[in-house]
Amino acid sequence: MSSEEKEKLFNEVFKENKDRIFRLCYTSLNNKDEVDDLFQEVMANVWRSLDGFRNESKISTWIYRITVNSALLFNKRYKTKSGRFQNLEPHELEEMHAGSPFEKSLDDDLKNLHKAIAELGKQDRIIIGLFLEGTSYEEISEIVGISQNYVGVKINRIKTALAKTMGGME
Repeated sequence: MSSEEKEKLFNEVFKENKDRIFRLCYTSLNNKDEVDDLFQEVMANVWRSLDGFRNESKISTWIYRITVNSALLFNKRYKTKSGRFQNLEPHELEEMHAGSPFEKSLDDDLKNLHKAIAELGKQDRIIIGLFLEGTSYEEISEIVGISQNYVGVKINRIKTALAKTMGGME
C-alpha cells in the first residue's frame, strides 16, 4: 500500500470511527485527560497497523480490537506506574468530569448510567460500551475473545447489574 493510499484509508477510518473509538476509550478509563491520551495511542496504533489489515473481518471490528487491546495495555501500564485506575466512588467520578463538555451534554439519566457503567469490571465496561454502540454479538465476541453465546449471557448480566445500580440511584 502506498503512503497516499494508507493516508486516504486512515482518514476514512478516522472519520467513520473516531466518535465510537472515543466513547469506547471513555468507557474504558473514566478520566478525561487519560481518555484523550488513550485515543491518541489508539489512532497511532491504527496508523502503524493499517498496512497489516487483511480484510478478514470488518475494518470496524479490527479497529475495535485495537482499541480494546490498547485500552487494556494502557490501563495496565498506568496502573502499575501510579495506581490511578482504582474503582472510583460515584462522587469522585462526578467531580472528575465536572465541567466536561461531554458530561454537560448528558441528562441526569445518562449521567447515572455512566456512573453505573464506571462501577463495572473492565471487561464488562468494554462489552457494554460495544453493545451501546450497536456492535453485533458476533463482533463483540471477536473483539473481546469470548464466545458469542457468552456475550449474550454477559450482556444480560450487565443489564441486570446496571438496572440494580440505577434503581439505587433514584
